[in-house]
Amino acid sequence: MDLQLKNNLRNLAVGLALSTCSLFAQSGTITASYTFPDLPIGPLQNAVLPGTIPNDHGFLLGGVGSGLYRSFLEGPNVYWMVTDRGPNPTVGSLRTWPMPGFTPWLVKVRTNSNGAIDVLQKLPLLNPNGTAVTGITNSSRDEVARECDGVTTIPFNPNGLDTEDVVRTLDGNFWLVEEHSPSFIRVSPNGKVSKRFLPVGVDLPGTAYPVSNVLPKIYGDKRKQNRGFEGVTLGWDLRTLYGALQSPLSNPTAAIGNASRNTRILAFDAYSETTKAEYVYRFQPVTEFNHTNPTEMKISAVAALDPWRLLVLERTDAVAKIYRVDLTRATNILNSKWDDTATSPSLEALDDAGLLAENVKVLPKELIIDLSTVAGMLPKIEGMTILDWNTIAISNDNDFDIAPAATCGTNVGTGAKSKILIVKTNKNLFF
Repeated sequence: MDLQLKNNLRNLAVGLALSTCSLFAQSGTITASYTFPDLPIGPLQNAVLPGTIPNDHGFLLGGVGSGLYRSFLEGPNVYWMVTDRGPNPTVGSLRTWPMPGFTPWLVKVRTNSNGAIDVLQKLPLLNPNGTAVTGITNSSRDEVARECDGVTTIPFNPNGLDTEDVVRTLDGNFWLVEEHSPSFIRVSPNGKVSKRFLPVGVDLPGTAYPVSNVLPKIYGDKRKQNRGFEGVTLGWDLRTLYGALQSPLSNPTAAIGNASRNTRILAFDAYSETTKAEYVYRFQPVTEFNHTNPTEMKISAVAALDPWRLLVLERTDAVAKIYRVDLTRATNILNSKWDDTATSPSLEALDDAGLLAENVKVLPKELIIDLSTVAGMLPKIEGMTILDWNTIAISNDNDFDIAPAATCGTNVGTGAKSKILIVKTNKNLFF
């Protein structure tokens, strides 16, 4: 047989073997499932903040899976979870806030052997003076908040937070990311916001806590509405926070942002309170996620593997995949022309050829697991934390189990529960 033919056949055989192994490695198994208890919001919050929820419309505490952090220093099987800004049923195309006084909650939980989630501690997010921060939008840069009738408007609240993920530093402080501004938030162990870190140029007069404008200005100028920071992780140096923008910036226009596959991950030093680096994360084509609309592509969580690599949870509501990325092999674009809204074409407008021509190296990606191939997987996975070399914990956002046709009456949802799932991956997370 011709030597070249032999080599070609050998390469083909090796390729097929690697492909088979790769396909197998991209799945996994749910080894445990835990369910969050039913906690009516009104009695829960009014016990701490009397009168802030005059009518909870039958909603149970939900959305706790918006963020998930494994608390290794606080005992076995212990996690911190965080809600978002509260239930937002829609009236027509408009989102509503049926409980304007609702404030996001940090919840410390433990998973137990009977499949339940035990709540160990509940912390409402508060201003330094002890009042609720609420989940109301901040300013005219955001969508208008409306009561459950879809007509009555709610005044903007500069303190309002739409929290999406949580980590904790060794000094006991929590660090959250949120979508409104977007911003990093430092929260003391008692649940009070001690400082908020905003993009340059974002002015929120009347905040009850200190603010610092240290994030790139473009994040405030061009953030897509309701698509700010969605995931955060603590680096191995125990001080660097990596915050992921859920979606591409609307830069220079909404149309370009909606079609873009380029979003950003920002590195922020929790102790020096400075921005350190910025990287480009490029989404997969939306068709790989069984969808046709690119605006459905989102980053929902990140987790640090080691000093130079992260896991990134990329998803639509129905399909979620976890990729491993290498920070050392990507371009740091912080303070470059890509942070200037005058740059044309914008970063968000660049395709693969454009990125190559501009010498912008996006974060290289390797698929670790396609969660949609895992039997028993839930929709809308938003929280992720690493447990060991081939085990992760993930959580879903049940959106407070909003009824399909919510009104100002009592919510009657479909019974969607908040859960923590333990997933063993076929592929080693580190190798």
